[in-house]
Amino acid sequence: MQAELPKCVSVSDLHLCRERSRNEVNQFLESPEVDHKRGGVPGWKAAFGARYDGLLVAVCVLSRPVAQSLDNGQIISISRLAARPDRPANTGSWLIAHARQWAALEGYQRLIAYAGVADNYGTVYSAAGFELDSVDQADGNSWQYREDRESWDDYTRHKWTYDLTELKNN
Repeated sequence: MQAELPKCVSVSDLHLCRERSRNEVNQFLESPEVDHKRGGVPGWKAAFGARYDGLLVAVCVLSRPVAQSLDNGQIISISRLAARPDRPANTGSWLIAHARQWAALEGYQRLIAYAGVADNYGTVYSAAGFELDSVDQADGNSWQYREDRESWDDYTRHKWTYDLTELKNN
């Protein structure tokens, strides 16, 4: 069990870290104390952590798009966004803003994210300035390609997009 954060912690008390250890990030993502249900990642382009007193509070993982048609070097995807339930308010938006800035500096044109699994509809993406690109019905059985992966009932998938060229022009 991880230590609880003090109630007075705010986003301004957090430190942004470029995470290097996939093992530590995956342990965080797979922890029952984290509000995330999709588990760890096999790899990434970049991972950012929000830390308080060295303790990992939230992570944002950026990866190549899963859809090959989108994997053209101009688009990067938020493949995981997870946080502890006792995190400060706005931690997700704060992490996304930093990840978005990194992606723009790296030359990406668009940042995409998907929501819909486990009652996550992407409110954080809306708050972070993303546009809702599409809403469609997804088949939850496709999650079973790994033995340890839970299956999901069919769900509504929300695709969120952020145009990074706006950041470069400002």
